[in-house]
Amino acid sequence: MEDQKTKKSIFKKWWFWIIVVIVLFIILGSSGSKNTNNTAQQNQNNPAQQQSYTRVEAVDLATEYKANQVAADDKYKNKTIEVSGTIYNIGKDILDAPYVTLNGVDMVTNIQCMFDKSDQSQLTSLAKDTKIVLRGKVSGQVVFNVLLNNCSIVE
Repeated sequence: MEDQKTKKSIFKKWWFWIIVVIVLFIILGSSGSKNTNNTAQQNQNNPAQQQSYTRVEAVDLATEYKANQVAADDKYKNKTIEVSGTIYNIGKDILDAPYVTLNGVDMVTNIQCMFDKSDQSQLTSLAKDTKIVLRGKVSGQVVFNVLLNNCSIVE
């Protein structure tokens, strides 16, 4: 009698489900980058409405989220802040939304600032390993990165 191996369905393979989970995290993390009303940019253009924002170093923000995500969310989530740091990466997500990633605590925990597609031209002059200050609304930690949406360049 022949010993035949039966092939498992792709849905029963562990690596398939890991890929599905990773893709879902990426989609959910970048879906908040859609911006219909860029209030940060509007405030920048109108000096009478300018307000002071909490400024934090990217490394410090990442450290706070890595140490205690609940406490960091309590302090920063849904608040517009200014974050300063060194550019680690400039790119686009799977939905073609531009972003700038600032160096965080380690190679894994960074600060990802999502920009509106209409602001893409502002990012063309940026370069890796340069200092920058960005303003954005904190969405919390998604997978490993701390995510800021509706970002704009401050300096």
